[in-house]
Amino acid sequence: MKPINDVLRVIAEHRTIRKYKPEKIPDEDMETILFAGFKAPSSANLQTYSVIKVDDADKRAKLAELAGDQSQIIEASDFLVFLADLRRHRIIGTSKGIDMGEPNLSMFYVSVVDAVIAAQNIVMAAESLGYGTCYIGALQNDPIRVIELLELPRYVYPLFGLCIGIPDEEPALKHKLGIDELCYIDNYPDDNYIIERAVKTLEEGGTLASYMRRITRYLGDKGRLYTRNKKMLEALKRQGFDI
Repeated sequence: MKPINDVLRVIAEHRTIRKYKPEKIPDEDMETILFAGFKAPSSANLQTYSVIKVDDADKRAKLAELAGDQSQIIEASDFLVFLADLRRHRIIGTSKGIDMGEPNLSMFYVSVVDAVIAAQNIVMAAESLGYGTCYIGALQNDPIRVIELLELPRYVYPLFGLCIGIPDEEPALKHKLGIDELCYIDNYPDDNYIIERAVKTLEEGGTLASYMRRITRYLGDKGRLYTRNKKMLEALKRQGFDI
């Protein structure tokens, strides 16, 4: 690998921060962080997402509760909720005489990708300024409650949250699968290759047992992602997404 520059150093040193100091991030820094996020690439440059910056303490407390009592939502300087937003384009298009179709799976997919790219730009910008971040996927525990709490109109869906604040901890870097385990040349490998490479890497990193617990907790039969699915589909339908 080439020598690490400042950008690569921020990426390499990323760690999730769940404990924050009570100090607020200066408004000027938050403006810079958001500016970096909204400069992210997006499909057809449509930017089919929006962000709600949640400042209200009561709303933060309720979001923390429905996300499994994740106190970092309350304690972080700022908390952002990223939205799949197909309403703004509908309003603009309709006002200019365009016949707009109902949001479908393809449109939702584009919104999710757009939002994730913008969010990661925000994470990198925040961490380059010395702040910590933590993604919150557990808003999907009860998306309808999130929709009601944030008063989201039709054609807008809450995807995930992001805490940003001044770190009050310095956790160890997490062991990750690397190039050989995640990047394949020309075709997807056979099962034996995956077992040999990935399992070996996890064993060498001392993280195989933890990895298996997380597979069970999130991806196993009746795991968290399995049980969220029904609520997500109900909420998407309520918001007008034809999926």
